[in-house]
Amino acid sequence: MNFDTYQFPKYHRHKLKVHSYEVDFNQRLTVTALFNYLQEIAWEHAHLLGYGWEHLLQKGWFWALSRVEAEIYRLPAWTDEVVLLTWPRGVDGIFALRDFEVYDHLGNTIIAASSSWLVLNIQTRRPVRAEWYSDFDYATRSSLGRNATKLVEQSVSPEFSEKFDVRIGDIDMNQHVNNVRYIDWAYNTFSIEHFKSYFPKRVVVNFNAEGKANDSIIASRFQNSQDESIVEIANASNGKNLCRLMFEWGKI
Repeated sequence: MNFDTYQFPKYHRHKLKVHSYEVDFNQRLTVTALFNYLQEIAWEHAHLLGYGWEHLLQKGWFWALSRVEAEIYRLPAWTDEVVLLTWPRGVDGIFALRDFEVYDHLGNTIIAASSSWLVLNIQTRRPVRAEWYSDFDYATRSSLGRNATKLVEQSVSPEFSEKFDVRIGDIDMNQHVNNVRYIDWAYNTFSIEHFKSYFPKRVVVNFNAEGKANDSIIASRFQNSQDESIVEIANASNGKNLCRLMFEWGKI
């Protein structure tokens, strides 16, 4: 893979080694760690381009991830070296788009992802129109050939449900539940036996509302088919959906 064609400012990349605390019992990168990778490199590139967390804070705004979708061709293993590549891809209505790719040490694409972000007003929590964001010189290529998918509400009974409370370690610097916590909660509704046989080959996440400290949460899992699961995460007090996730499974 010749990364010389993917230069800053349109692109940003990192070379990483998978750590022991980022893998599961299969010694493969966890989905939680993967989405932490994507979120961190997105923040870093936005900062370098002049519209990072600190820049938006000066305007009374903040970034909020709305949707993200990843296709996983192969999960890297413990000690593997990978290269993360990210680039903003313009706007779609009120959404700012950002794509990602992960490469192995031979330059093969092992993961591709797309994300849709909102800029919210800190006081009103309402979206800020993205016209200001459309003036940048973007890379137009798409990692998935589409934007992150919008998931629909489930109308059948769940096969699994659990209730728990938001704790202080779940809260991020924007004073709401960290994006990746929802993925972690959903991931943990499955058994170890499941992960002995399957890996997530596609993950879609829709963030629909803010979870806050001391909220009670209900996580419900639905089985659409043998190879597809939906997890709904809702506020237990009012039933409001906070996050909806889809996992498509591949056999190990």
